[in-house]
Amino acid sequence: MADNGQRVLVEYKGMLEDGTVFDSSKENGPLDITVGAGQVIKGIDEALEGMEVGEVRTVTIPCEKAFGRYSEFNVQKRDLRYVPNADELPVGQRISFMGPGGQKVSALVQKIEDGYVYLDFNNRLAGKTLVYDLKIVEVLPKKTRRTPLSDYGAMARTQGTGPVSEVPVFNNFLDNLGITPKDIDERYEALEKGPGEPA
Repeated sequence: MADNGQRVLVEYKGMLEDGTVFDSSKENGPLDITVGAGQVIKGIDEALEGMEVGEVRTVTIPCEKAFGRYSEFNVQKRDLRYVPNADELPVGQRISFMGPGGQKVSALVQKIEDGYVYLDFNNRLAGKTLVYDLKIVEVLPKKTRRTPLSDYGAMARTQGTGPVSEVPVFNNFLDNLGITPKDIDERYEALEKGPGEPA
């Protein structure tokens, strides 16, 4: 039986509610997972707990336990004059590039309009209910040293309990000016004190 902290080898198939398969171990090989370690989305971690070797389980996972809700805040508008190779941007397709910290970042080119490109940095599965077929094929010995987490893919997770979040590379207007949220808060505090009072 798979308990928290147990290392297992898992065959899986990930589907949308309409049956569309977006990821599977047939394509990418089974996953080496430590149950409860946050290496996969929360809904899968919960489903694996208590499963026996050879057992097959189908689980429906709401977006809150997968890749989170879709957020309009993750759609950024960027002036085409400052976008490299702007004339080659494929509208309706995802583009990938390296982020400032060297991490891989992807975004959907939503539209190009009035000299601006709209980039959607939401995970492609954000806001979606997912269905997984899961099977534990083997219980593995615990590793003696920490190994890197899976970086990308439908089951990838960070070490935290939340879903993977895409990190926007194109910052907003204030970022381009070098203004931080702290700067704005301090300015508002100064304005609230009124003229003649020390800032």
